[in-house]
Amino acid sequence: MTQDNFAAGSPVIEQFGKAHWIEGAVHVPDANATYRIVFSVSAPGKKPEAPNAGLERVARAINLYSMSGVTPDRLQCVTVIHGDATSSVLNDAQYQVIHGSPNPNARLIAALQVAGVEVSVCAQALIGNGFSQDALLPGVTRSLSALTTITVLQHDGYSLMPL
Repeated sequence: MTQDNFAAGSPVIEQFGKAHWIEGAVHVPDANATYRIVFSVSAPGKKPEAPNAGLERVARAINLYSMSGVTPDRLQCVTVIHGDATSSVLNDAQYQVIHGSPNPNARLIAALQVAGVEVSVCAQALIGNGFSQDALLPGVTRSLSALTTITVLQHDGYSLMPL
């Protein structure tokens, strides 16, 4: 895909979140607007050795906004991991104990973070699942809970995108 296929930008996460630019599409993000999105990822990965589909969709969303010309300074995103998706943010050693393989989400989460996405995990889900609170991938923050984080961010003007 060449630069000519995009409205004003290109994907910022090239290895994840495959997206296609559609000429003449309606409801395209305004490159001059600022967007605040909280992504709620609670579903487990379909296969423990493959990246979580919800995290892939976060990368796709970031790429679609970028392809529409929305610059990173106009896109504020937080991904809240909770429920059955909680193990997605564990470091390789802890993930391997649970699933028998290194964490396939590590590179995807790192790419999201480089693109400016905060990845946060629900501490209640960590505790509820018996996971160590210090066994997280680098840069993953711990929120008090998904329940409070999502509502606080919505109160602060973030749009909720459940995945």
